[in-house]
Amino acid sequence: MCGFAGLFTYDPARPVAGEELEPMLEALWYRGPDGTGYLAEDGLGLGFCRLAINDVEGGRQPMSNEDGTVWAVHNGEIYNFRELRADLTGRGHRFASRSDSEVIVHAYEEWAEGCVERLRGIFAFAVWDRRRRRLYLARDRSGIKPLCLRFRPDGIAFASEAKALLAIPGAERRLDLLGYLGGADLDATLTRTAFDGIVQLGAGCALVATADGYLVERYWRYAPREDAGADGPADAVEAFRAVFEDAVRMQLVADVPVAAALSGGIDSAALVAAIVRAGRSDIRTYTVAMGGDATEDARHARTVADALGVSNTVVPCPIDASTLDALPFVAWAAEGEFDLGYVGRYALARAVYADGAKVLLSGQGIDEILTGYTAAYAQYQQGALHRRLLERVRPTYRGWPMFSASVLEEMAARLSVNEGAAAPDLPALGSLVASELRAEHARLASALLRFEDRMGMAGHVEVRVPFLDHVLVELCAAIPEASRRELFSGKALLRRAVAPWLPDEIVRRPKVAFNRTAPALTRLLLGSPEAHPLRELLTRDIVEAKGYFTWAQCDALARTKDFTALDHVLVVHMLDEIFVRRFDPRRRDQAL
Repeated sequence: MCGFAGLFTYDPARPVAGEELEPMLEALWYRGPDGTGYLAEDGLGLGFCRLAINDVEGGRQPMSNEDGTVWAVHNGEIYNFRELRADLTGRGHRFASRSDSEVIVHAYEEWAEGCVERLRGIFAFAVWDRRRRRLYLARDRSGIKPLCLRFRPDGIAFASEAKALLAIPGAERRLDLLGYLGGADLDATLTRTAFDGIVQLGAGCALVATADGYLVERYWRYAPREDAGADGPADAVEAFRAVFEDAVRMQLVADVPVAAALSGGIDSAALVAAIVRAGRSDIRTYTVAMGGDATEDARHARTVADALGVSNTVVPCPIDASTLDALPFVAWAAEGEFDLGYVGRYALARAVYADGAKVLLSGQGIDEILTGYTAAYAQYQQGALHRRLLERVRPTYRGWPMFSASVLEEMAARLSVNEGAAAPDLPALGSLVASELRAEHARLASALLRFEDRMGMAGHVEVRVPFLDHVLVELCAAIPEASRRELFSGKALLRRAVAPWLPDEIVRRPKVAFNRTAPALTRLLLGSPEAHPLRELLTRDIVEAKGYFTWAQCDALARTKDFTALDHVLVVHMLDEIFVRRFDPRRRDQAL
């Protein structure tokens, strides 16, 4: 929901004008088509563009407390706002709206920086403590909502997306290819973006800024258990089911229509089943069909919809010249690496919004929590050990063949002997798996959660992800190694929890790679019978003029039809054109 932008100055006497915020908000127009608002004064400016979801009439932002000493802008949803509101009202706070965002203002009044630990939801927000001249920024625990920063000699610029920071007059605009490559260091409090000088506040982190400078701290850490003990949730399956149903019920709250994405896999099917169990059999579900409407996903989605008695709309995403025409706007919204899956999600968001809904529930995130990308937990263990070993002997392990289990065990034993440590046992392997789980969770914010947020907002739709409810994530993290071998293998924990709700063929359906039928961007581009303007970005003149890659390298990729690698050339050149050479915060069309 929404987008915001702001400027904080270390000099408390330096006025910030609303005109300084306008180009920043202009760049975020699609995040908030329902209105804008500003707070501009000495030392601080806040701008907000709104997608109205809760308290449509009364939830305008920036929002303040009773006496105007605390102001806030908030992107996201606070799912436990009713409980917090009741608590805060009992403590003497007076509310002026029914908006979930207002609880942030009063929670900060009551608990200062400790307020963030009481929030259950998806959020990025800025609080201005006018009395103490103190800015407080925070981001949700998994990084579901974005919060970009640019540190300047005179203060801090912040916004929901990087393009708003590029819109500041005089701002330097250059790509950062390390940031473009994505990923995040474990426990990083600030992470790179695809743009030089612009970072994101880390997931589960908060920033406090005053005239004396700023401090970034972590308030939450994803910490899967490392030990092999047998103690864990008394009945993990029942506990998982209960927390999951609770999370879904909370995330259905909205004053506008809500929809759900349904791919036909176990994750989205479980989500829709939980929605129906929460009394919302009127939910509308949507399925993207890359290349047509008769895909395997569409067939399985129909099976789920029929079994649960819900409507299902198949959104065809043709793979043709019209797809290529959409790429520049998708690049503008994505702000980083993307593929044709982004085009499909954008098409789905547009279909949802056209039907009158502004909220979309998605089954994203559970694969990273339950080792869902491997068929069996033992395979995941071996993969973790394989990567750790190769990190020690060769910094870049990608592309190496997977060693056999016996070779891995022998290598691990030799490494341990060489380091003067005991041979690895189950706790050591549990530690490796915990580290791997944490790494997968850390990558979510820059990859799949960026995909969900940016493509949803590009279509004026807020995406919610119940599987990343932090209470559910913490429950899974508390399961020890001894139990993970059984409950995580093939996502057995999820399958057992929802088995009574769904057809057996869906419960047993194996993991299928997302976007598996979509070709690489450059395969589509170079295979098109008609010349497309985007082809120019792969010509020798452009490659040499931009200087990101060598022509010999690009020519070799094209000749060997390594389209996956060649896609990076295309996307980097598109980002360069859109954000560096021809940047315009008022951009509305899809032209390059």
